[in-house]
Amino acid sequence: MSKSAVLAFHYAARAIVLAGFAFLIVHLVRSGNLNLYIAERMQLIVKLSALGLYAVAAQQLYSAMRAFFDKEHDGPNCDCLHEMPATWGKSLLFYGWFAIPLVIGYAVPDGLLGSSMASAKGVQFAPHQTAVGSQTKTSLSASLPSASVQSPDPSADAPAPEPTSAVDAGKASPPPEPADEAGSVAERERTAPSGNLDELFPSDTFTESYAAFGKKLYRQDVIHVSPKQFIETLTTIDLYRDAFLGKTVEVSGFVYREDDMGPQQFGVSRFAVTCCSADASPYGLMAAFDEADKLATDEWISVTGTLGTTMYNGIEIIQIDVAETVKIPAPDDPYVSPDFDFGIEAFE
Repeated sequence: MSKSAVLAFHYAARAIVLAGFAFLIVHLVRSGNLNLYIAERMQLIVKLSALGLYAVAAQQLYSAMRAFFDKEHDGPNCDCLHEMPATWGKSLLFYGWFAIPLVIGYAVPDGLLGSSMASAKGVQFAPHQTAVGSQTKTSLSASLPSASVQSPDPSADAPAPEPTSAVDAGKASPPPEPADEAGSVAERERTAPSGNLDELFPSDTFTESYAAFGKKLYRQDVIHVSPKQFIETLTTIDLYRDAFLGKTVEVSGFVYREDDMGPQQFGVSRFAVTCCSADASPYGLMAAFDEADKLATDEWISVTGTLGTTMYNGIEIIQIDVAETVKIPAPDDPYVSPDFDFGIEAFE
């Protein structure tokens, strides 16, 4: 084979590889599956990179045509030693490093990360340890006044025993107040004086944003763990767990199980991605449900229940005592990401 033909082959091979990656990105965008691989905040960069790949592929294709038809064209002459692989073996090895992941991208069906990957990485059931560190949690827990945690009403005569589960929370709750008094207990909690909330949610430099967010969550009748602030909500609840015991929580995710879990326990989990699926980390909330055996692993559900605590692997973690489960389809955007605006906006 002539030198010009070999040179044209190399340029054409590079054009095919570059165009292949560009077409793969376009395919993922059109199929709506790009979010299975790339975090939302990075998707615009990836989409723009497809345009760059197209441009470079076109340039390589032009060079291939020029090398094949222009016999006097000797290739790159910028004195940068851009030499082509000397043998066919080296050529196959060189282009194979790029072709193999490209073939895998087209051949392997798009799918969600699930329990198998979560088991390999380990679901984070105590997110406060990752976000603010266990030492901060210990210091904040020590500063929580038990009387304030149990009764936001300053006129309460004595604190109720601290509930550790949904059942205990129901036993520890005071009887309903007469209708002619100033609203229900829930109403008094929502309108608790800001000074009392400061006692429920002490903070330092590192936890100021979580304390502000915690006050907002505390006033809600039902705490909805939204995908936008999935990590921040679980971290806040875990960090100030004493203030949220007995609260109603709603969260959705896939069913996750480990061998150490009880027969009525499972995790409601979601993967958090910062850049792409390669850095995905599973977060979850332990759940206790009498009919847990009816839920299939990796099945997507929405659960509602009251918040308590339990011991798991020697660590006290938060747990939702499930009152209701609803099977749901996997969302179009199944992964969550850190809210990089968290702490910037003003919480009311």
